[in-house]
Amino acid sequence: MSGDSGDSADSADSADRGGRIGAVQHELKSDSGEFVRDSRYIADRITADGRDGWPVEPCRYRLVVSRACPWASRAIIVRRLLGLEDVLSMGVCGPTHDERSWTFDLDPGGVDPVLGIERVQQAYFARFPGYPRSITVPAIVDIPTGTVVTNDYAQMTLDLSTQWTRFHRDGAPNLYPEALRAEIDEVAEVVYRDVNNGFYRCGFAKSQFAYEQSFERLFARLDWLSDRLTTRRYLVGDSITEADVRLFTTLVRFDPAYHGHFKCNLRKLTEMPVLWAYARDLFQTPGFGDTVDFTYIKEHYYTVHTGINPTQIVPAGHDLSGWLDPHHRAELDGRPFVDGTPPGPLADGEVVPASHTAPRLHRVGDLVLGQVLLAVRGQRVVATVEEGRHDGAGRSQTDLPGRDHRRAQQVLRRPLVLAAGQGAQFPRVERQSFAAVVPVAQQEGTGLSFQPEVMGQGLTGQGQDDERESQA
Repeated sequence: MSGDSGDSADSADSADRGGRIGAVQHELKSDSGEFVRDSRYIADRITADGRDGWPVEPCRYRLVVSRACPWASRAIIVRRLLGLEDVLSMGVCGPTHDERSWTFDLDPGGVDPVLGIERVQQAYFARFPGYPRSITVPAIVDIPTGTVVTNDYAQMTLDLSTQWTRFHRDGAPNLYPEALRAEIDEVAEVVYRDVNNGFYRCGFAKSQFAYEQSFERLFARLDWLSDRLTTRRYLVGDSITEADVRLFTTLVRFDPAYHGHFKCNLRKLTEMPVLWAYARDLFQTPGFGDTVDFTYIKEHYYTVHTGINPTQIVPAGHDLSGWLDPHHRAELDGRPFVDGTPPGPLADGEVVPASHTAPRLHRVGDLVLGQVLLAVRGQRVVATVEEGRHDGAGRSQTDLPGRDHRRAQQVLRRPLVLAAGQGAQFPRVERQSFAAVVPVAQQEGTGLSFQPEVMGQGLTGQGQDDERESQA
């Protein structure tokens, strides 16, 4: 969000010029030095019945985000999990902003190619001239009019799950199942109060007393979450839900930003075994980790918050390789997508640069964990190897239906062995007649070139679009 430090104007103006601004949820001033977020948002909703004047329509709206922002990252993940890329386009701002707003500095000429604007502020002002509050992301903009529809990030992702169902991909997860909504809401509320916003309460506290109170509350809640997740794979129910999305986008920022920048240094995420394994499990689930940009996360916090970091020096660390270490969470009850499927490959233009995230393929002893492509019946599909061991045991998930999924799992459960050749390292996997295994992408910035070799029947992939029909 823009205005993360909570310094937005304290206006009582309802600003309902053609729209609704949400009621004040928190005071903006605190005599104790406590940070209190301005939580007044544009409360209009995009719904199936168009009750607020904004009906769900394909290709009418544009989701505006920054990968640096935890609140916007929720919308990025949910949009991808539900497969809404073809009906809800996405504009991506850079990692930093000034006092006016986020900018489209990543686009050629600094202009969003769909909205034709340089600043998110322009979409806000197009609807609310002189908009008095923080210009925040995520925001959804009406493309025909160029006006902001909503920036209510909490309701936004729920509406993507419940109002856009007609456009969900086949196999999309139900992130907000009706039978679990009360529990999801309850968990999400305490996670927001003590963790999502709790890190900010520590970082922007104006007194030692306020800081220490927030600090103790934060780590008490993290301990509570560890206890809850000791015996269950996900926060609510047996599959990923909105509650997991909301916690993940905060946990993934813990070590690179919050631990040092916000003085939340009792423990690192990597020193909290249950939460660290839980975070890795989600990171390795398609739709989560493949949207994370660690470089932009660090640049945002350490550059924008000059009241905390006046030098704007961005730390060089931390080590990202551990994000792909085995998590063993699959041993607990629960499957990420139940009987559904993971999302497919990222859309063109939405891939996070390899140098900005954990390596796609990571060597763990004699294992290779990461995403691979399988050519099955002439169709290239993504599979994520969660675990693999020399004995051939392991768990995998693919976006293949039924019989093909089971047969792909049989291949992926075979030992994955690193073999060296001509200075390169490449994974080898025994092949059945229906599938070839190749890496998704080279691991950049390591000097290693991962090239595929498929054993058996003389079939060797070359890292190209090698799509061979099944002989089975």
